[in-house]
Amino acid sequence: EGGGGGGGGGAAAAEDDGPGEYDLVGFISHMGSNTSCGHYVCHLKKDGRWVLHNDRKVAVSEAPPLELGYIYCFRRRDA
Repeated sequence: EGGGGGGGGGAAAAEDDGPGEYDLVGFISHMGSNTSCGHYVCHLKKDGRWVLHNDRKVAVSEAPPLELGYIYCFRRRDA
């Protein structure tokens, strides 16, 4: 049968659950001169501030490099 996944067997019924509004809560970026050199780090938003997670070091990030992310994580706002 169709449906494309999830095991429901049929087409999913459309639901009106409000607008799809999301907030950026984290992203992964690369630190280094190129992809062969350096490593990946994670910035997470906590209590309204960006926090850098870099191996064992965790610190507030005053100017996170939002434009350099490879993977972005979003959280849906409550409808």
